[in-house]
Amino acid sequence: MPRLLSPVSIQSVCPYCGNHIITVTTLVPGILTWLLCKGIFMAGCFMGCCFIPFCVDSLMDVRHTCPMCRQELFCCKCR
Repeated sequence: MPRLLSPVSIQSVCPYCGNHIITVTTLVPGILTWLLCKGIFMAGCFMGCCFIPFCVDSLMDVRHTCPMCRQELFCCKCR
């Protein structure tokens, strides 16, 4: 799956259904989100503080999907 550097919707041609589309974006937890959660937990924050990375949009990956066929087209990794 190619890496796309845009966290916003883009206009594209879906390689699966061939339609001209504007991608639908969804925030999903990536490896950085999980590593930060685990690091905060291991640092002694047991009262739910370890879930803070899941609430910060800039720490999440952005999944681009086709609105017609619902196939995943690209994934923008968090910085």
